[in-house]
Amino acid sequence: MDDKYYLKIAIDLAGESAEKGGDPFGAILVYKDNVVAKSTDRSVEKSDPTYHAELSLIREYCQTNKIFSLEGHTLFSSTEPCIMCAGAIKSANIPRVVFSVSQAVLRTYSGGRKKPGCESLVNSGNRRIEVVGPLLPDEGKKVFEEFPLIPKAERHHRLFQK
Repeated sequence: MDDKYYLKIAIDLAGESAEKGGDPFGAILVYKDNVVAKSTDRSVEKSDPTYHAELSLIREYCQTNKIFSLEGHTLFSSTEPCIMCAGAIKSANIPRVVFSVSQAVLRTYSGGRKKPGCESLVNSGNRRIEVVGPLLPDEGKKVFEEFPLIPKAERHHRLFQK
């Protein structure tokens, strides 16, 4: 299998999440050519602003498997990991990250503020993490074009303030 194969799974997961009313972000974890975990951003549903796809994937996989380090794993994400998720990737010792849509392109869909790229964050220090992306950006952007982003605070209010 190659990076594009796995990245398409993460992008499809992002689309499935958006179809169900969730955020259009998906991430998978691959170990020895096997998808070992999948996740989506469930911040609104969980009332937890840290419940991003990458962070929840790392948290739940490590807890379930009683492991602390994800050396040898690759994380595939539909969108370049944010600052918080990049920190989790670094802390979990994930040696490789592959993403589709960059933070800069995400900003054109979200209207958010400019954010630093994942590579500069995960590679601050002695250990080097390979960051590949943007890869398949047109496929990744289709999810945002089909499912426009609505601010999380607004969706959270709709969901919980009846």
